[in-house]
Formats: sequence, C-alpha cells, structure tokens
Amino acid sequence: VLLLLMASASTTWAGSTGDSKPSLPPAVTDWPAQETALIEAVEAYHTALTSGDLSSVEQYVRTDDQFVMLEGSHSNWGWADYRDNHLTPELGDLGQVRFRLNFFRVSIDGSLGYATFEYEILPKEGPEMDFGRGLATVVLVLTDDGWKIQHMHT
Repeated sequence: VLLLLMASASTTWAGSTGDSKPSLPPAVTDWPAQETALIEAVEAYHTALTSGDLSSVEQYVRTDDQFVMLEGSHSNWGWADYRDNHLTPELGDLGQVRFRLNFFRVSIDGSLGYATFEYEILPKEGPEMDFGRGLATVVLVLTDDGWKIQHMHT
C-alpha cells in the first residue's frame, strides 16, 4: 500500500473517496511527559523506517507474535510475518521518504497506551510533494526498554 501511495503522488486519504480531507480534530502539540514519551516512540519508529536499517526499526516494536500490522486490507500477524513479507521489501523505497505525524489523541492506562494520528508521506529531499496520507491508530506497551509498538492500523 505504501508503494502505491508513493507512486500515485496525489493526495489520498485512507478511507476517503477523493481529495477531500476528512473532518479531524485539531492536532495537539502540548502533551504531558508520559504521553510525550509514547509519541516520541511512534515518531522514532517512523524515522527508523526511513533509515533502511531493520535493527533500528526493531528498537520500537514488539518483535514477537504479539505484533500486528493492519494496513488497508492487508494484515501481518507477528513481527516475523511483517518484517519478512511486508517491511523488508519496502525498506529501499522508505529510504526515499519522510513522515510528518500529527497526533490527535493519546491515552495511557498503566503499561498500555494508544495514539491516533494523521500521517503524511513526503519526499526526503527536493520539493515538498504529497506522496500520500492517512489516519492511523497505534497501540503500545510499556516495557523496561520504553514504549514498544504492539499493534498498528493504517
């Protein structure tokens, strides 16, 4: 799906039927410390995606069978499935882009947290073009090593 978004180079919203932007709450930029740590983990994951270094990405996710990725109509159940069948083939293309994230909701209850956000896919260099955008929800668990992504739905 990411490759299709990048190839289209047009404004497409996940779940929309055209170029109209869905009604979204305003992005929040001033978060308490605990929520900031969760957001920083999600942002670091997206930065790691664009590095081309799989070991960098793995710092921010659960690398076991509890990891789930739902992207459009595609699903990956477990880190090995996502890593081997989805992420690894896209790493080269991801090295050509950067992500801009705008967070709307962050909620934490003990060692479980989630965030909803808008993502934009932009070229890493050159003029700012819209390669795609959408909405996402990510669920994280707090470990001894910080927040780790367990589930993501884009």
